[in-house]
Amino acid sequence: MRASLVAVAALLVVHEGRAVDQAPVHERAFWVSLREDGFKVPDGESPSKLALEAAALLGSTDPELRDAIAYEAIETWVYREQRLDAAELERLRLTLIANARRGLGAAVGDELFWRSFSTLALAVLAAEDLKRPFLDAPRFDDLVHLGIDALNNERDLRGYVPGKGWGHATAHCADLLKFLARSHWLRPEQQRLIVDAIAGRLRSAGQVFVWGEDARLAAALTSIARRNDADPAPFDAWFRHLSAEHAALWSGRFDPARYVPVRAQLNALNAFAADLESAAGAGARISQSVRALRAATQ
Repeated sequence: MRASLVAVAALLVVHEGRAVDQAPVHERAFWVSLREDGFKVPDGESPSKLALEAAALLGSTDPELRDAIAYEAIETWVYREQRLDAAELERLRLTLIANARRGLGAAVGDELFWRSFSTLALAVLAAEDLKRPFLDAPRFDDLVHLGIDALNNERDLRGYVPGKGWGHATAHCADLLKFLARSHWLRPEQQRLIVDAIAGRLRSAGQVFVWGEDARLAAALTSIARRNDADPAPFDAWFRHLSAEHAALWSGRFDPARYVPVRAQLNALNAFAADLESAAGAGARISQSVRALRAATQ
């Protein structure tokens, strides 16, 4: 489903909290040409309207259209060139949130791409807010809730999907949380919720991540640990739980099903420890704790 996709794709906007379909605007050839021209907005076109149309392409199963064109277009106009004003960013945020929740909790299927790449685009908006603030507390909280819900409820954990490109829902959710965790809006209780959600995702995935998801999750943890107001308590609670899991794993007959969640957590914490080597303040305290855990679980 490649060249014909745009002919049937719909531009999505948000109406009363849900996505609704509109008629398509541009064909695939327009988007290919736009990329070749460095995403320069053509005369007579609006970067805001094009960004919304690009958001509708994030659900494509064509990896070039979805990843190399639609996502790159949004990143260019939102973050690199800052072509959208606050009201336009908010309309895009609402559209992306609606699409990021499409089928969340459902079994493996192509709606993964809607969720995953809409979440990645929301990470761009979160990064833009750090440079040019446009979020308020409730809108920020919406994004934190989305990130936590996605880690808790996403069932399609495919990394690279043959013929369709990156799925990467866990990695893209981690990217969103990484930027949110750097925000002045983040409250101490949200630090705990994010740490708990990351630990829970690693524990419940049923697999050891092999497409770099663990490093991306570690980067989100690092954003929390390097904050001036970082709270070591949720990390300490996690590390105690994992230490007990590790001890139980090796205390009796070996069970591969119990090994996988322990190994997934330790892999992420290996990356986390490396990220924290030069941390100061509370981050240094968290770094010391994770190093002690790693030494005890070798």
